[in-house]
Amino acid sequence: MIILDRLQMRWTIVFAALFCLQTARMEAQPLVWDAVSKDYTTKPGETLINFSFAATNVSPTDILIRGVRTSCGCTVAKLPPLPWRIGPGTNDHLEVTVDIRGKRGTLSKVISVETSSGLSLLTVNVKIPEDRGMNMELAKADRQAVFKNDCASCHLYPTIGKVGEGLYQAACGICHESDHRATMVPDLRALAKSTNHDYWDTWVRKGKEGSLMPAFSKVDGGPLSDEQIHSLVSYLTKTFASLDLGNPFQTQ
Repeated sequence: MIILDRLQMRWTIVFAALFCLQTARMEAQPLVWDAVSKDYTTKPGETLINFSFAATNVSPTDILIRGVRTSCGCTVAKLPPLPWRIGPGTNDHLEVTVDIRGKRGTLSKVISVETSSGLSLLTVNVKIPEDRGMNMELAKADRQAVFKNDCASCHLYPTIGKVGEGLYQAACGICHESDHRATMVPDLRALAKSTNHDYWDTWVRKGKEGSLMPAFSKVDGGPLSDEQIHSLVSYLTKTFASLDLGNPFQTQ
């Protein structure tokens, strides 16, 4: 009886091992990447960081890449026209560019690759040292750049049709409440001095030359209408402390 029990246990272990092996084979991705996460530390003056992911089709059939999405507009994937076909036993490359202008700290961006064999998730991590004066100067040279090209997907489009608190989150919170904001971008919830209605109205409409703060008024090249600005200024005035911050355009 003991011998039978031992034999039964051994066969159970064998079948379990075979089952796990078969499951692993079924779950194995036929599109193999050279890495699913890549890191880079920036050098002074760099504003666009490029990554390249190599993909190999280890299956006996074609794999179609149907779509690629990134976690924000500052990260752009460059790829051939879709559907992108990778033949059996062949490889190709997915190029990814991250715009780091006005950013600080470590940025982590996700790239979702939808294929005929399943979903692949890739990650790029960019470490931006504090000493990046040239990068900041380039960002300040065109503070309205956040409303143009790829940046518009994060800084312009989300503001469309928004008012009040929703507009604050879309237009202001994305920078002022970001963990990776530049040192010159203040946390509006931790200001040492108070504000008033006129202060917020001036900042929102005109921004500040020589800084990262863009002008949000349509008259000055921004995306917001007068009605939106009124609603945003009203929200800021009610939400944040009413102290005198002085002249926002005063030269230090």
